[in-house]
Amino acid sequence: MKSTSLSTKLIMFFLLLAVIFYFGVQGYRYLLNPTTTTLAYRYHTEDSVSVIGYVVRNETVIDGTETLLDLTHAEGERVAAGKPLAIVYRSEEALGQAQELERLTQQLEQLKYAQSAASDTEAALRLDSDIRDDIVSLRATCSSGSYVALESLSDDLKTTVLKREYAYRGGDDLPARIAALSEQVNSAAAAVRGSTSQINAPFAGTYSAVVDGYETVLTPEALKSMTPKDFDSTAPVGTISTVGKLICGNSWQFVTTLTESEASRLSEHQTLLLRMTSGVDFDLPVSVERISHAEDGRCVVVLTGSDYLTYITLLRQQNAELILDSYEGLRIPKNALRVDEDGTTGVYCLVGLTAYFKPVNVLYQGENFCLVEPGEVSAATDSQVMLYTLRAEDEVIISANDLYNGKVIN
Repeated sequence: MKSTSLSTKLIMFFLLLAVIFYFGVQGYRYLLNPTTTTLAYRYHTEDSVSVIGYVVRNETVIDGTETLLDLTHAEGERVAAGKPLAIVYRSEEALGQAQELERLTQQLEQLKYAQSAASDTEAALRLDSDIRDDIVSLRATCSSGSYVALESLSDDLKTTVLKREYAYRGGDDLPARIAALSEQVNSAAAAVRGSTSQINAPFAGTYSAVVDGYETVLTPEALKSMTPKDFDSTAPVGTISTVGKLICGNSWQFVTTLTESEASRLSEHQTLLLRMTSGVDFDLPVSVERISHAEDGRCVVVLTGSDYLTYITLLRQQNAELILDSYEGLRIPKNALRVDEDGTTGVYCLVGLTAYFKPVNVLYQGENFCLVEPGEVSAATDSQVMLYTLRAEDEVIISANDLYNGKVIN
């Protein structure tokens, strides 16, 4: 028992000596030749500026303070000139009649569909798929936080479910029920026509139901002479409308202020991307329309967009980013860059135990890194070109003593 214990202790002692010797040798080699490496990898970065500004549109508030009305268009929907924006009801009774007319009209549509589907099995089966699609659309709308179309989607789902019920239940009394319901619809429609009036669109435009008081303050005309002081004093005025507003044209503006040094990086008609922090989940292409004279080190910058107006009808004051440029390349540490005797910029990479100099072109320099792309390689064979071309996952040497092309590093 004692012999076994002694031999175990001796084995552990020699193992400990081996570990100490290994780390001692490695430390000695590092002090003599401190070589550190890292892997090159693909990376995407952007040159951007954070701003706070306002979305500006050419807006006209529609007069109307009635409370008993029915808006006929969804947010961001295009409206033709002369078409109704809202139906105004003269009394609570008239509003109830209109709601009853809508209910009867939907029921009549459902019965007519059931009558046609009774002789068409495929049409009846398609309703199951339609119900699933309506549920998915409803859930997606709720998840996105966009509740503008929620009511209409709910009505669509309810109508589809009832169509399915009528279609599968069938019935020989459908023609009689449809005839009776048609008479009720005609009677209700006549009653509604005599107790309503319309508010029509004065011109063709994009509809928005929200009036926030900035419509007469932030206008395209005001942006032409706005100063940083004017920007700071921007405030809404009291405006009331239960009907909403119309947006003329398809273009819109975003006005913000930048420091003089930030504004100097821009030029009129320059194209860039505007990224809103809320309201829109994709980048908006814009161009620089105006850069004002500096005032206390700040400039007003006006950007113009000609697309996606229907997505921004509800947006006003926004935190955003101006994406001036974007870069993609191989990311390496700045201190890994070297210049050889010919003046070529590149990096040394460890291939096996040998260091090879691989030329690069610098695309972008960050705080402690840079993005590069492989430089031109002059070599006699394809295998040599591949050897001296920088690629993702190459082991880039950050620090080492007396580096040169072909050096063997132990």
